Parts: sequence; C-alpha cells; structure tokens
Amino acid sequence: MKEFFRPAPRTFARWILIALPGLSFFLPSRVGPVQAQAPAPTPTAEQAKFFEDKVRPILVENCYSCHGKDTQTAGLRVDNLASLLKGGSSGPALVPGNPDKSLLIDSVRQIGPVKMPAGGKLKPAEVQVLVDWVKMGAPWPEDKAPTTSGKGPLWSLQPVRMPSIPKVKNAKLVANPIDAFVLAKLESAGMTLSAPTDKRTLLRRVTYDLIGLPPSDAETEAFLADKSPTAYEKVVDRLLASPHYGERWGRLWLDVARYADTKGYVFDEDRNYPDAYTYRDWVINAFNRDLPYDQFIIDQLAADRLPGMTDADDNHDLAALGFLRVGRRFLNSQPDIIDDRIDVTMRGFQGFTVECARCHDHKFDPIPTQDYYSLYAVFSSSVEKEAPIGDRTSRTAWNAYEQKVDGLQDEMRKLTLSQTARLREMLKTPDTAANVPAAVKQTLQGIRENVAPEGDNLKKLFESFEKPAQDKYRELQGDLSSTEKAQPNRPEFAMAMMDGPNPHDGVVFKRGNPGNHGDAAPRRFLLALSKPGQERAHWTDGSGRLDLAKAIASKDNPLTARVFVNRVWQNHFGNGLVRTASDFGNQGDKPTHPELLDFLAQTFMNDGWSIKKLQKLIVMSATYRQVSDVTAKTFQNDPDNRYLSHMSRRRLDMEQMRDTFLSASGKIDLKDVGGKSVDIWSRPFSGRRSVYGFIERQNLPGVFRTFDFATPDVGSPKRFETTVPQQALFFMNSPFSVEQAKLVSTRPEIADAKDDGQRVRRLYLLLFDRLPSADEEAIGRQYLKQGSQVPMESPEGIWQYGYGSFDAVRARTGPFISLKVFDDKGYHVGDQFPDPNLGYIDLNQFGGHPGRDQQHAVIRRWVAPDSMTIHITGNITHRQAQGDGVRGRIVSSREGLLGEWKSHDNTVNAAVASATVQKGDTIDFILDPISNDGFDSFEWSPTILRTDGGSKWASRTEFGPPPPEPLSRLALYAQALMMTNEFMFID
Repeated sequence: MKEFFRPAPRTFARWILIALPGLSFFLPSRVGPVQAQAPAPTPTAEQAKFFEDKVRPILVENCYSCHGKDTQTAGLRVDNLASLLKGGSSGPALVPGNPDKSLLIDSVRQIGPVKMPAGGKLKPAEVQVLVDWVKMGAPWPEDKAPTTSGKGPLWSLQPVRMPSIPKVKNAKLVANPIDAFVLAKLESAGMTLSAPTDKRTLLRRVTYDLIGLPPSDAETEAFLADKSPTAYEKVVDRLLASPHYGERWGRLWLDVARYADTKGYVFDEDRNYPDAYTYRDWVINAFNRDLPYDQFIIDQLAADRLPGMTDADDNHDLAALGFLRVGRRFLNSQPDIIDDRIDVTMRGFQGFTVECARCHDHKFDPIPTQDYYSLYAVFSSSVEKEAPIGDRTSRTAWNAYEQKVDGLQDEMRKLTLSQTARLREMLKTPDTAANVPAAVKQTLQGIRENVAPEGDNLKKLFESFEKPAQDKYRELQGDLSSTEKAQPNRPEFAMAMMDGPNPHDGVVFKRGNPGNHGDAAPRRFLLALSKPGQERAHWTDGSGRLDLAKAIASKDNPLTARVFVNRVWQNHFGNGLVRTASDFGNQGDKPTHPELLDFLAQTFMNDGWSIKKLQKLIVMSATYRQVSDVTAKTFQNDPDNRYLSHMSRRRLDMEQMRDTFLSASGKIDLKDVGGKSVDIWSRPFSGRRSVYGFIERQNLPGVFRTFDFATPDVGSPKRFETTVPQQALFFMNSPFSVEQAKLVSTRPEIADAKDDGQRVRRLYLLLFDRLPSADEEAIGRQYLKQGSQVPMESPEGIWQYGYGSFDAVRARTGPFISLKVFDDKGYHVGDQFPDPNLGYIDLNQFGGHPGRDQQHAVIRRWVAPDSMTIHITGNITHRQAQGDGVRGRIVSSREGLLGEWKSHDNTVNAAVASATVQKGDTIDFILDPISNDGFDSFEWSPTILRTDGGSKWASRTEFGPPPPEPLSRLALYAQALMMTNEFMFID
C-alpha cells in the first residue's frame, strides 16, 4: 500500500501525444471500433490483493502523471476502471479478458505507433503483471472515496463511548467488567470461560508479562503460602512497582518507536547514535513512574515546547524527543526522514497509515494527500539539536565550556582565514608574489577560498603568516588547551528537536516529487480526526509540533486511547482485540470485541491515562487467569482463540529468553536501571538485561533475526513468531547458551547436592519452579549416573593463542600462557581491555598488539596434526612511523629458531622454506615490542603448507574462538532442560 517517491518517475501515457484526431488511421485495423465493456464483477479477495499489490503501483508510478485526477491528456484517465473502459480520443483503452485487443497492453508492449511509457519501457515483469490482470477480467476493487468527517463509515473514527456492562448467565465467573464483555460473546457462541489456572502457573505468567523475568524461588514460595483472597493482587502491585517493570514495557514500546543505536547506511559519516540510549532510558523511566499516556505522547513529540523546559532544574524529559530522531537516516534525504517521522507518529499513536498519502490520496482511508503535507510542514519546520540534560548546574557549566571552546576555535579560524587571504592577495602582485615560498603557493592552490586551512596545510602556511598573527594564534592555542584540560564532566545528551528559525506552511508534492509543487498545505490536523463542520485550526505557534501532540493526546480523539489499550492487550494475550495493531483503517482488522475495546479506552482516559491501572484491570480479570489448555470442543468452536475462550500459550521473546538464561545461571545483573548500550552476544557475555543490548540497525546480528526481534527500520506493531531449526541449533551450540548451561551446573545448590536425585530435583525447581515427577526424576538419575563427563574428541592441527617470551639461550619458546578471553575483536588477557597490568595484549584475525615488554610477547601457536615437512609464508607489517617497531620470530619446538625479522613502518617477508615436524610438535609465531609497546599494532597472519602438497593451514581464515571444552554430563542435562518448551514457553 505504501508507495515511495522515486526521483524521476516514468510517465505511462504520453501515448496520447500522438493520439490526436486521426490517430486511428495509424493504429492496427484490429483495434477498430471496440465497444465499451461492462465493468468486471466484484473482485475476489485474491484478485483485489493482486491488483493492490502489483497492478495499482505500476499505474500510479507510470500513468497518473498524465492520466490521473488532475490531468487527462487526450481525454484519457486511467485511475479508475470506468475511465479505462471508456477510453480517450482513440476509444477504449481496455478490453477485459483480452489483452491482445487492449490499447493499454499494446502500448506497454511497444507494439505499433504508440509506445509507452514515454521515453522508457516497463520492465518485462511489469508488462506481464498488466497482461495477467487483463486476462483475469481486469478486476478493480471499489475505490472508497475519502470521508471528510469522523462520522464516516470507518468504525475507528466513531467517538469512544462507555458501553453498558452486559448481563451474563454465569455471573459468578465475572471478576471485573472485562469478563462480562468476554463472557457475553462466549455465551452467544455456546461457550464459557475456561477454568482458572493454578497459582504457580499464574505467578510465572504475570511475572513474565509485567517485568519480563521469571519469579524467584522465594517469590513462588511466598505466593503459594499466602492463602488470603488478596494474595494475587499483592503480587500484581509488587510487580507494577518494580523498577524492572519499565524495562519490560519500555522494550515493547521501543518496537513501536523503531529504536536502534545506529543510523543505518550513511556513507562515511559516523553510523552511531551515541546518545540514543537516553531516549531508551527515558521510556523505561516513564513506564516506571506511570507517566500519564497523554503526557507520554506530548513529551515525545514536543517536550522542548513545554513551559519552563529550557530552564528546568532537571530537563531529562527532552530525551523523549528521541522518538522522532532514532529512525533511519535514508542517506540524509530529508523527505524520507520526515516521511519516517510522520509514519512513526501516526501509526504509533493513531494506528493510521498516513504515509500512504505521500504520492496520492489514500486509497482506502479518509486521508487526502494535502493532510500528509500538512504534517510534513510541521516536521520540516523543526530542526535537530543535541541538548545537554540533567541538573541545571552541570548543564550550565557544560554550556559555558562549549561556548568558550567554540569562541576560541572561531577566533582561530577567522585569524587563519584572514592570513590566508593576505597570502592570496600577495600572489596577485609580481613584487609581493616573489616573497611567497613555492611550497606556500602550491598549498594555496589546493585550498578553496573562504575555507580555513587545517592540519598539514596550516603547518605549511603558518610560517608565512605575519609575526603578530603567529603570536596571537599560539596564544589562542594555549587558551584552548587550558580550557579543554579544565573540561567539566560531560552531561548526558538528548537527541532533541526544536522549532526552526522559519516555521512555515507546506505545499503538496505532486506524486511525492519535491520538485513538483501543488496546492498549499497549511499546518493543521487530519480532516478525518477533526470536528465536522468546523474550520480546522491553523497551527502558527512555532512548528506546530505541540499542537499536533495535543490533538493526538486529546480525549476527543477517537483513535488514541483505542490504539494504545489494544497494544497493551496484545502484549498480555498474544493478539490484540484489533489484530492489526498499527492499522485501524479500512484495510485493518475490525475488533473482535468492540464494546470491550471502548470500555477499556474510556476507562483508561477516566483513570487519568494511567497505564499501570489499565494493566492491573487486565491482569486481575478472570479472562487473563484462565488455563491455556484447549479442549477438543473449544478448539473446534474457537480455533484462533478470537473469543478468548482460554489463555494463549506464548513462547518467550528474545529478551525474555536471554534474561531467563542469565537468571538461571545466576549471572543476571539487575543492580542498575538505565545506562549506555552494551554488546550482549559477544564474549565476555554481559549480565545486563537484554533491553540494554546494542541495536545495530544495518547489520543486526543473526541471533536477533533468529528469535524474531522487531526490525528497527520501521515501527513494529507485533513481532513475527517463527519456529525454525536455527533456534534449536542456537540452544545446542551457541557459546552463550553453552556457557549458561555450565554455570547452571556449577551453582552451589546444584553442584554440591548430596546425590543425583537431589541434583535433578534442584534443577527442576531452579528451571521450572516445580519438582519433577517420579518418571522425570528417574530419567535424570539414570542419565547422570552414566558418568561425570561426556568425552569429546580433541581437535588436532589447530591454532592456539597466548603470550610469553623467547628463551634466547635455548632458542625455544618460554612458558606459553593461553589467552582466556575471546570476543568478536579477538583474544585478550581478561575482561578489561587494555589489561591494567599487561597492557594491550591482543591477537586477532589479522595480527594484534604485543604486551609491554619482551617477556609479554604475543604468540600464535600451531600444533602439528601429523608428521610432515612444511614451509611457511606470510608478511609482518608495522604501519606507524612512531616508536621502534616490532620483532617477529618463528620457533619450532623441534628445530628451534627458524627465523627472525624486524618491522618498523614497513612490511617484511617472514617466510621459512622448509621445516620438519612430528605429530604434536608446535610452531610458534612470536612477536615482541623490542623496547616498549608504544605504537606497536601489527599485522601477521602466516600460512603453513605441506611441502608434498595437500593440506594448508591459514591463520587468517581459521581464526576463531577456542574449541569447546568438554561439557560435564550435568551441564548437558541442564542444557537439555533449558531447551524444553516448559522452560521456553509461558502457559
């Protein structure tokens, strides 16, 4: 449905440029006088989808410019079926069912004198689409003309009304009004609510739903022991008050907000959003403090316009504006960036696909193109700003520091500009030009006028500056250096927006082309969401973002509360009452329980837009507390659970899965809420909750996609739910899952159990929050008693990585100390890099960096898998002019030193023509820093080859993590239990 602007759209039918009176003389005689055809029957759903997905986009892009609503060259219009059948001055353009007699098809096939599109051709696949469409009878779905009133036929535009609570037969099943609405529909279908689930299952369900974590043993025992009628309500209140509540529900909102820590593809500029995390933290904090949802909206669209925000003691709410800023950059194309902001705003808060009106009036919903460009003008009247946030004192100190630095740098730039201009003037006069050195003349030729010289260019010109100017520049340099040394603590920054200097109304871009202007588009709200018969307010207060935010956050807006309560319902039940959570238009689903949706929306607004009160109402209902078991009758009557006849079983999402693994292993870090994003899938594995994971928009790691993470390119109304082999392979083989299984098996309560039976029971309590059945315990005991360790074949002919020294007396390698820590960047000494004691010791795919002295050289070791004669190739490269370079040695455990080379700002060939090894011998590639480790990064990725041909061992291509250590049988058993549905699903 969404059509994107292309800079040079081809126009389909300038075929009428030659279709003047008399054109029929030039056309093939078979066209002749074709009678107008009757319209095709109403299309089937499949035909309508084919037309909307494939046919209409071709016509919109290639035809409408000359034959649409505004222009009908030669009387032909192609944006509706009746006009195509009627045709233009040459007769009907279309014969349904017969592409060979349709002028439309002849022209795109380029048959005869009329060849379209003018100046180009459709792709063969596009031609075939049109041919197939005509063959099937040219089905054309009925166009729904945009309505101009909230009173129109679209259900979601009707005002929210508080419905009457329905009366039901089984009133004793009703815990709150939600159940009455659900039960009324069930009873009308001959069904009823399922039985309540057990307390243990209910606790696990609500704990995952509200904070995204499993309940602890202590929490489970306390709930089971509490026999009071308010036991469950106390649990709900505790979870809603937890700081981890915001972490869970903040992450769900970040899906809608298309959050990422990077920009996507942006050529050579920095791809990171270093301050995106402040928006994420603001969202988490907003949920935790139960910020009213109407204010939640206003802050994310116009926090900068709120009274007193600039001078507030704490202005952290500016971080909310990251909602508009954390999207893709689209190669910095402003029309596309603004389109993205319109999309995330209107689909996120309103469930309306306004972006579909970018090139033409919305084909299904009451959204004219002019409304799109009214919103476009709001965002084009706003500019981006990096704003310091925090307490007033730290902000004031930082602003003063930046102002002073900017002033000094500006003064230095002006000085160098004036001196450069003086030198250019000297070159204009022969007498003075003779006093300008040749090197200065050459440098000036490479610098544009009015551009201040920098770096090497400045150095080359500086000696020709006037002496007072040189002295002043050095004085400014000193002041700048002193200022930078006294830099105050850098505050956090918000990715904010502010009104631009010249707020302006917009103009319609015809067919989405910024160079083709149409009607004016004043800044104002959507016609469909405005009161009928009243003049829409013209927003002239700044950009209009605050007016837009207030219009969305209004209780009179029929979409806002409905859309949000539906999102909340979806995240508790797996599906929303409206299953298209970001599309409440004609193409979206209608609500399964419309009265319940309005009840929740109106109650939500009446309760002060409190999200926590809404959620408490939902989770306290009997509907939420049903079992997830499905009887044969229930499945037959309600297979998709649209009637809510039972609770839907749901798999843990990616964040819940990872956090659950960390909880089981005891390594989850729950101390701090908020903070900068971290890599959560590389060694050493962070214990931080997954909501703090670094989201790389362009190169999203495969594990995110494997577990259906929301795409960060656009707002996601709901994550896909797939079951694929990669998920099981991840649990079996990924370093993360293997490490967590090991840690589970070594937890004291597991490892120190008195016997295998106790180990099995404690594992079940830890992982499943229950004791095993007799059969389950017997199976576990039987498996564990077979041995403590599962043998694994030790790989041979592998590379090993460590550090040590060269023993010059023995001409052999000294003690070899393995590097224990591996991550995506290579092997290191410990979790902290550089290591506080040993420095920058590093071995990676291409080379690395030695330690601080010769006793801490880095060593890449190869273990011979067989007896053979080998030869070795490779180059040692050191690329820094500073320092004294590096020294490389190749040492055989059998033959001693095979070669030695030094490299300093150059490349040397480090080859060994021949060496003999026996199985198990080692060849060490030792590199040390000579005198110190300053500027000693190096490249050295040697290759070992058998001299008789065949095998080759290339250190670059074979670089990778260490081979897995054998897993204990207990760890394997724990890993198997952590792969079960009981561990990975919520009942």
